[in-house]
Amino acid sequence: MLDVEYKFLVGSYSDMDALAHQPYAPIPGQGIYSMSLAENGEMAVNTITQSNNPAVLIPHSDGQHLYAILETIREQGTVVRYRVDASGGLEPLDEFQANGKSTCYLALSPKKDAAIVINYWDAIIDVCAVDSEGKLGAVHQSFKQFYRPESDWRQVTTREDHWGNRQVGPHAHCAHFWHDWVFIPDLGENAIFQYRYDASTKKLELETHIEFESGSGPRHMVMHPKLDLCYVSNELFNTVCVAELDKSNPDSKKARLIPRQYESTVDDRENVSYVSEIKLSPDAKFLYVSNRGDNSIACFRVLLDGGLERVALTPTEGKFPRHFALTPCGKGFIVANQDSGNIRYFTRDLDTGLLADTGITYDVPAPCYIRFVGN
Repeated sequence: MLDVEYKFLVGSYSDMDALAHQPYAPIPGQGIYSMSLAENGEMAVNTITQSNNPAVLIPHSDGQHLYAILETIREQGTVVRYRVDASGGLEPLDEFQANGKSTCYLALSPKKDAAIVINYWDAIIDVCAVDSEGKLGAVHQSFKQFYRPESDWRQVTTREDHWGNRQVGPHAHCAHFWHDWVFIPDLGENAIFQYRYDASTKKLELETHIEFESGSGPRHMVMHPKLDLCYVSNELFNTVCVAELDKSNPDSKKARLIPRQYESTVDDRENVSYVSEIKLSPDAKFLYVSNRGDNSIACFRVLLDGGLERVALTPTEGKFPRHFALTPCGKGFIVANQDSGNIRYFTRDLDTGLLADTGITYDVPAPCYIRFVGN
């Protein structure tokens, strides 16, 4: 049983032909589903906010505002800011126009007065101002992220081109403010870019890049809350890398991430599968990764030194688990099975980290993101 009833939001793909990837969900979604999760795990839809491909839902730290990132390769991306009420209902407030396509991530600066907006398709990085209510404003910086000579890469032109050529050109995926740096993984450049952030000018200064195993495709990162370690999901190799942060050398061009350990997220690396979401449990004792294709959740125990030991591989009972979320209490786990058109509820053992399928499923067409309200 959960501690309380929770409110959560589910983003869905409503126009699948506008995406860089190719979902096989049988029915398109309608936008953002505001839902309730009862203490016994039963789920219900309260309201639906019409929206075009709300692929990522990022909350403002004030708990009252939310950014919905609308994903498309047909035109420049849009970030819609909503006011969130206590029931999880959404009121649209304003929109921000990105400078790139297939917009996929937003990271707020430590002071919440600036944001980095990531555009996957063309690896455009936007740095913009943010006002006291979370409204995205003037763009202070916009640039294309890459390290290879321009003669050595090309921009993919169509979805079909992208499907077969994931690493012929840059594809930025997310951004993280961490200590004195900003780190931006790039699946296409097979590297994580390291920047300094100038809080006075609200701009990034490139220091260096950290290359990962050739062909691995770094996608997302999560930082340990107490140790100077982060965990990087490598989409194309189905691995998680434990990387240590090195703060010892004052040289501004020094690479600060040192890969320390690689662990597989699946049993059979030969089968077609792609790592997607990565999260730490609320107590940071376990790490979870979803496998799209293998249709499973990999559970790793986080050791005392921050290393990883895989302890379970749990079937998601649905196809292409694009995203998942843990309840704030840590006892519940919801998986978005994109191509099955449903979300599935699992219970989670706080001591072992293991997931148990409850059989509770709720139909949401083409679900792609889950976010608990106020979390």
